[in-house]
Amino acid sequence: MLSQYIAHDLEHQLTQIAEHGFCVMDNFITQATVLALANEISSLDSASQMHEAGTGQTQITINKQLRGDSIYWLNEANSSVAQKIYLAQMELLRIALNQHLYLGLFALESHLALYQAGTGYGKHLDQFHKNNTRSSDQAVRKISCILYLNQNWTEANGGYLRLYHNQASETTDAPYVDIAPLGGRLVLFLSDTFYHEVLLTNKARASLTGWFLTRQ
Repeated sequence: MLSQYIAHDLEHQLTQIAEHGFCVMDNFITQATVLALANEISSLDSASQMHEAGTGQTQITINKQLRGDSIYWLNEANSSVAQKIYLAQMELLRIALNQHLYLGLFALESHLALYQAGTGYGKHLDQFHKNNTRSSDQAVRKISCILYLNQNWTEANGGYLRLYHNQASETTDAPYVDIAPLGGRLVLFLSDTFYHEVLLTNKARASLTGWFLTRQ
């Protein structure tokens, strides 16, 4: 079942998505699971299994000036205990989103992410511009989901998520909200609507990023 906090606050959070396009949920998973997932990232990094993330629709272009994280894609078939807890929580959330907002979400893709000190991710959109020639049944990202795995994070550590309140152009000057990457905090937002960036981090910054998928 969803954590006690989320179960109690879910209707309010769903309303936030419906009205504003994003929401922030604290204590989405237990701190024990947060720590377990963070330790997995450390172990994967030590074993050189975290790989530099790419940019672009094919995700093969490495651009360190734009994006400085290393990632590890989750595979449900060989997931760890902590990953199974995360995936189970996200499945319940997917069902709730569909029941309340009729989004047609059918799957989730997720990866662990690690930003080393001195890195960030420039302003970008998670869903590529719609192409009318694409197959009608092709999966597209609908809801972006970022679960933070950091312990004792302070303002001086930086690494905030900057979420822009614009629905127009990448270059449009727009108001924004900065969200601290606190352990156990889940941020949800519409993938095709919100430009966002990861501000420069002064400390290693861990997260589990996912996208709920729908049909084109």
